[in-house]
Amino acid sequence: MNKTKTPINLNDKINKEDEIGTLIVVLLKARNLNDKHSFRKSDVFAQATLNGAQKRTHVDIKGGQRPEWDGEVRFKIVRSTATKYRKLEVACYAQEPRSEDLMGQGVVDITETLRTGEFDG
Repeated sequence: MNKTKTPINLNDKINKEDEIGTLIVVLLKARNLNDKHSFRKSDVFAQATLNGAQKRTHVDIKGGQRPEWDGEVRFKIVRSTATKYRKLEVACYAQEPRSEDLMGQGVVDITETLRTGEFDG
């Protein structure tokens, strides 16, 4: 029998056979965020996205430019080594009454972390 692996579709649920483990990410704190408020501090939360799954921290009330969360989020890691499965996107937002304003963002390549088993940074 000729068995070929089908590509993983992020719109489908991840099959147990495609899963290789769980990535635990600690969203500890942020520094030097762009705060548009002059007279008050923003209420800030962090959001991490991997493989199409989004996870977020609690809101740090009046966290401003230096919020702290110490929040843990978990993501399923899939077998595929395609770039889109190895980029962890992290963004910080100010929670406003009618919107969520982006304060800062970044991308972390988790390929080396998955290879060695740990990254602290």
